[in-house]
Amino acid sequence: MRANFKESTKRSVKKERTLQFTLNVIGIFMFIGVLIRWWTVPFAVSNDLQIYYNPDFQMKPSECKEFLAFVLCTASVYFSLINVYFLGKTGKKLVYIALVLLAVFNLYMMLMLLAVATH
Repeated sequence: MRANFKESTKRSVKKERTLQFTLNVIGIFMFIGVLIRWWTVPFAVSNDLQIYYNPDFQMKPSECKEFLAFVLCTASVYFSLINVYFLGKTGKKLVYIALVLLAVFNLYMMLMLLAVATH
């Protein structure tokens, strides 16, 4: 009795590739949605459920540059983490380490902002 392991390895690789493709497509739609904010924020809904334009909500050119820089940086981090994750066991370890470091940094920044705001 012989077992054929080649087919099962092909299936698992195919599943990982489809998951990677799916996460990349979700990321593309997610960041396109974030970029759409650039044009949709000045529009608001009144109490009568009518859409109106509020020029006070329009971003200034400096805010647009900062917003674009933020979106590009977060998109590069997202796509690099997604694609490194599927490189193998070492890629998964690197992604988990990066996520833990990001979580620690976020907690540190939250505490620093809280300390600055209360003083």
